[in-house]
Amino acid sequence: MAALVAANRGLNAQQPLQVGQKLTLPSRMAASQRSPTMPVVRPASIRVSPVMPVTGRVTTPFRSGHEGVDLAVPTGTPIRAAAPGVVTESRFDAQSGWGWTIVVDHGNGLQTRYSHNSANLVPVGSRVEAGQVIGRVGSTGNSTGPHLDYRVTVQGQPISPFSLD
Repeated sequence: MAALVAANRGLNAQQPLQVGQKLTLPSRMAASQRSPTMPVVRPASIRVSPVMPVTGRVTTPFRSGHEGVDLAVPTGTPIRAAAPGVVTESRFDAQSGWGWTIVVDHGNGLQTRYSHNSANLVPVGSRVEAGQVIGRVGSTGNSTGPHLDYRVTVQGQPISPFSLD
């Protein structure tokens, strides 16, 4: 982290990174600028490689007005956590139309939401692992058929779930 801060004037190690923030990676510094003990940070070491929560057909893609993806799969299909984290919501959300929904906080501003579930299998406060079954696909809330509405946010900003792989 010290090398990353040193390579980016004005970067504060105590502040979260912002979506779209540009960084200079230390590995791109000239060899003469690097000390022998400075670690090389490669982009692959800071990428997120989540598990897709279900394998299904995309019926509604990520776009303006729909800040997630709808994945059509049969009712009861297991929903898997995309990455390790802590469950911050596990409830029926009638107000938003999401029906049974789960939100997992993965740290560093990354959150995932899984909605229209037939069953939520994890309570608030649960620590989950990548690939762990956390719910079952359904058609609850404002839904026209069984599917998973899967959403990802970074620092509160929606991003396409497919941009993480």
